[in-house]
Amino acid sequence: MNKQANVVLSLDFGTKKIGLCIAETYTGQSSPLPVLKNDERLFNNLDEVINEWLPNFCIIGKPKEMKENFKEAYKIFFRTFKKRYGINIKEVNEDFTSQAVAKEKKKQEYDSYSAALIFEEWFNHNNG
Repeated sequence: MNKQANVVLSLDFGTKKIGLCIAETYTGQSSPLPVLKNDERLFNNLDEVINEWLPNFCIIGKPKEMKENFKEAYKIFFRTFKKRYGINIKEVNEDFTSQAVAKEKKKQEYDSYSAALIFEEWFNHNNG
């Protein structure tokens, strides 16, 4: 098996905040990044993250069940992200990731730890 090291940006989308995690595919290690507010500066802030880390591809958590307003916001974000960055973005089932974040981590970068779990789910499914 020829394993390749790729940089992955994992995202936990929310209508108020976006959790981010940077990871790599050779060892499966990941590091949560600061949470970004989902506001008018979101894509400017994402520009900085993308330019700093230069991910090979991205993954985004997608719940199976979504309320209509969340579903619409998710679709807009997903389309805008793909068009703006031209980076391959893969959807991963994120059900139960938020519940799995340890209580001590919930006080800080809760959404970014969820993004790390989304990456772990993808990594285990694709490399396990």
